[in-house]
Amino acid sequence: MKRTIHILKDATSLLGTALILGLALFMTCRASAQDIYEIEQTFDQPFNNLEIDKGWDARLIQAPKGSPTTVVLQTRCADFFEEGNEPNIIEAKHLGPVGHLWLKENTTMPKSTVVEIHTAQPIKYLKLYKGARLTIEQYDFDSVDLDISADTGALLVIDTMSNLGNTHISLYNATLDLGRGHIKVLNIWAHGNSVVKKGKLWAVNQRLYLSNDAVSNVTASDSATHLYVDRKRWLNKTDKLRSLSLTFGLDFSMPITGTDNARYGSPYNTNLDFGAFWQFTTNAIPLGGRWSLTPGIQFGYHAYQLDNIVKAEGNHLVLDDSYGTNAPRQMFDCFVIGLPVSVNYSFSKAWHAFSQGFFFKLTPMLNSKQILYTQSLNEHNHWTRREDKGLDVLNRFNLRAAVGLHTGLLGIRNIEFFIDLLPSYKASAGAPQTRMMGLVYHF
Repeated sequence: MKRTIHILKDATSLLGTALILGLALFMTCRASAQDIYEIEQTFDQPFNNLEIDKGWDARLIQAPKGSPTTVVLQTRCADFFEEGNEPNIIEAKHLGPVGHLWLKENTTMPKSTVVEIHTAQPIKYLKLYKGARLTIEQYDFDSVDLDISADTGALLVIDTMSNLGNTHISLYNATLDLGRGHIKVLNIWAHGNSVVKKGKLWAVNQRLYLSNDAVSNVTASDSATHLYVDRKRWLNKTDKLRSLSLTFGLDFSMPITGTDNARYGSPYNTNLDFGAFWQFTTNAIPLGGRWSLTPGIQFGYHAYQLDNIVKAEGNHLVLDDSYGTNAPRQMFDCFVIGLPVSVNYSFSKAWHAFSQGFFFKLTPMLNSKQILYTQSLNEHNHWTRREDKGLDVLNRFNLRAAVGLHTGLLGIRNIEFFIDLLPSYKASAGAPQTRMMGLVYHF
């Protein structure tokens, strides 16, 4: 008679670093053919991001509403369930507004080991790593937008799915086997040598985009079932631009010490530069491994706080001592267009308390519309405002180098430290060759 041996673990064992199972590589399966060893791990932490690593026969099963998430592992190998050797295969983290659940790579246990994830959590992001395997036995969360990505060699099987939200599936040399169900909007992008097998799943609007090398049992559009098929040449490679994202940023900078900004008699001395910008970036373009490339464009505004009282003379600035003790309020502004290019490294397989990855960035910048704003009190103690336009004191072109972290904490997406590689001012303006450095926050 077949026996099932249960081992239960509480929620706290799921958090933190996984137990080291290196010695298990040298163990042998001593269980009889009739024994099934099962371990359950249960926790109540919310999550909406599920990542599946390779080496398992993983299954996602919807649990009744309000139920805690339970991970069940089944194997015939008794060695992994001896006292002190029970494996932690799940890591859960909560970073900012996003909760993550990661089924870690199986490097020690038999490939036939089954892992079932029973959850009532509405999943919004599902990622399969290279070689990962997942069967969604049932997915029915009413109207949640779902984004799925599957990397090279991954296999995603969807038995039953019902979703009144939008479902987007991106395959990168992966295999998708769709079963049955009902979806409001279904978009599938099959890159490279991906395989798409579609069953009886029906959608109000379903679009299948195939590369020239992708294989599918659906090859033609069918208006009767609202299915549209399109061959896309750019899907032959995974390094094409598929989407844009918009972020808002703030930067604060100051002169790099040790340069000519010590010349306090100059009208161009500044101790602070404040900037704000909107930035459009594409999806991350894979470079191999955990490296990726992200190009973009940003439109910004910069305000220099000048140390001395100045006035415009021609298209330059000069010192102005005509105000005496009634110093005006002044700000020197310009508008900037930048073309940032970031090289990113992701920590996606092990979340950290602060960072999800780091990046290096190079941003060519072009400025325009340099304006000096001056507010002063007139004889009636009323503030008057004057704008001096047509100034030409800043270098039109600059090059900014930065290093930063992808955080996802407290609403801050990225934090970066930057240095301008070229001086802020033109040498012909008689200005100190000041270069700026500072911090940038992306929201």
